[in-house]
Amino acid sequence: MSHPAAIARTLVCGHHAGIAQVPWAKSPFRVRHAVNSVGRPLLLVRAAGALDQALTPRDGDEDIALVLAVGDDRSRVWISGWASVLEGLAARAAALEFAETNPAGDLLDVGRGFRLYRLDVAEVRLQCPAGHLTEVDADDYAAAEPEVSSSPVR
Repeated sequence: MSHPAAIARTLVCGHHAGIAQVPWAKSPFRVRHAVNSVGRPLLLVRAAGALDQALTPRDGDEDIALVLAVGDDRSRVWISGWASVLEGLAARAAALEFAETNPAGDLLDVGRGFRLYRLDVAEVRLQCPAGHLTEVDADDYAAAEPEVSSSPVR
């Protein structure tokens, strides 16, 4: 089996379905995602949609707590941290990074109907095929390279 940090990075690259959970939201949200060059997940969200509204700061908060769950039929990763909206040049640069691994057409509408959020990673947990749950150090996760194969577990 590969290193847990590499498996986590591979899973979250954007090729598997993502589910986002915000603490005060009633239910989780399906979300399109990718990662930037240092492993921070990028979330592509419809402007004024339910997830965008859930990620709107409240009571003076700048960032919103979020958990992104991504998995395939054998493994699952949960990445928790703080989501913040990207605007202007930061959104444009993030859209380019997003497109490298997940070239969604809606990226062309970032700033005009869609928004990008960046998740600053605080914790990473990985569940492997045997059901074992592993804490992955956030720095190890950030430094890991995604595996080239389409299957993260060998």
